[in-house]
Amino acid sequence: MTSEVFFPSNKSTQAQTPVVSVCGLWKSFPGVTALRDVNLDVYAGEIHAILGENGAGKSTLVKTLYGVYVPDKGDITINGVKAVITSPLDAMRRGLVLVSQVPQLIDTLTVAENLALSLRQFSLMSSVKSVEKFLLDKEEEYGIRINPNTEVWKLSYTQKQLVEVLRALLLNATLVAFDEATTLLPSSEKRKLYDFIRLFRLKGGAVLLITHKIPEAMEISDRVTVLRKGEVVGSFKVGEVSIDQIRLMMFGERFTQPSSTGNSERCVEGREAIVIKDLWVRGDYGTYAVKGVSLTVHRGEILGIAGVAGNGQLELVQSLAGLRRVEKGNVILHVKDGNVEVTNKGPAVIRDLGVGYIPDEPIKTGISIDNTIEENLAIHPKLSSFLINWRAVKDLASSLISKYNVTTPSTTARVKILSGGNLMKILIARELMVAKNVLLAYNPTRSLDEVSAHYVRRLIRDKALNEGMSAVVVSEDLDEVMEVGDKIAVINSGRLVGFFRRGVDRGEIERVMVT
Repeated sequence: MTSEVFFPSNKSTQAQTPVVSVCGLWKSFPGVTALRDVNLDVYAGEIHAILGENGAGKSTLVKTLYGVYVPDKGDITINGVKAVITSPLDAMRRGLVLVSQVPQLIDTLTVAENLALSLRQFSLMSSVKSVEKFLLDKEEEYGIRINPNTEVWKLSYTQKQLVEVLRALLLNATLVAFDEATTLLPSSEKRKLYDFIRLFRLKGGAVLLITHKIPEAMEISDRVTVLRKGEVVGSFKVGEVSIDQIRLMMFGERFTQPSSTGNSERCVEGREAIVIKDLWVRGDYGTYAVKGVSLTVHRGEILGIAGVAGNGQLELVQSLAGLRRVEKGNVILHVKDGNVEVTNKGPAVIRDLGVGYIPDEPIKTGISIDNTIEENLAIHPKLSSFLINWRAVKDLASSLISKYNVTTPSTTARVKILSGGNLMKILIARELMVAKNVLLAYNPTRSLDEVSAHYVRRLIRDKALNEGMSAVVVSEDLDEVMEVGDKIAVINSGRLVGFFRRGVDRGEIERVMVT
């Protein structure tokens, strides 16, 4: 491993005192060492990315800095002074604020009330009116425009993340850490967060960006540190090393140049698997989000659905899964025993017909983080009859952990201790197993590193080819849609506006996405 380590000199920053410095940091959990002798410096006026595959220790590192975890060994220094950080409140008092992948807000309160509540934790002046004035000031300074009197539940995911950013500004943060905070953002919305990050750096702030996406780190960062299996294996300025060198650092012997799962068009004929007829579905605010969509997916076929986020794709896939009411139209599944009308039948009936579902918010609706890996798998219909066969569940969990390369101390580990990517692998493994007839998936690989994402896409295609499973894969990543789909449908403003076969020019799809 030492031959792969890359530590170029960085004379331009060595004269400064780091905002945060980590020296010899170790952190272990039962059965796994998450951090091994980690050293890291983050300076004012820079964006420093921490890159690594799922389970490399990235989130453990930032949570240790934030006081969520206490290190086993090692020192943390803030502005040249050694610090013992015992809680997130302690970290925030020292100027370190974390923006996580899942916004930590109270939905029933307004934006201003949420931020005022943060100040009360510090016994600071916290009237809602003073917070409203602060927000108006920051709107001019940073261009973040959010009505302070809006209840949080009415905000989009992106707006909730921006509220977290405003909280960091309100608390006078000197370092803001983003722990995979851009993972669930569509590319257009991600730009808003990038704009803030760059402006915060320009004003002298320090940014720690935790990500598994190499292009993101290369686009936004000044320096990059790579973690693999809890160790630092590389640290460099952006532009000093190639993409292939970075991949080698991240994946080691598992690195191969990512290749397509097959570019040739498969001829998929035979009986229909799922038929959607003139579907009309309302969104959260009562207006129609899906408007007269009709589609047919054949057995063994993968339909990729592309579109700019917020154009009805989410409501469409939720209605197919039985999670959102269909106002007009029909959904028909073709199974071994014949055609089954499943419109508004509910998720239990649909899952019993061999339909797997990977949701848009895995932690909220896909998996129980307070339960173990075994318990999350035990809801599989074949294992959860009147009596659960726990021996079979354990064997299944062990098999899937090996197959999907899940980093975990054991099959009985609670899901909440896993990294976001490993959590996603457990969900994907379960739902591919459930999907005997159809897989419905919304951004299925968004939380996965590059190698894992390609592997999962290949599994989906292999199951379609070899077992006749059909799939509807909705993704805001057009590359993913083009890689996995036999056919590609484009949704714009709730309507089907384009339908293409595999191998179509990317520009054709992009044109109808935004027309």
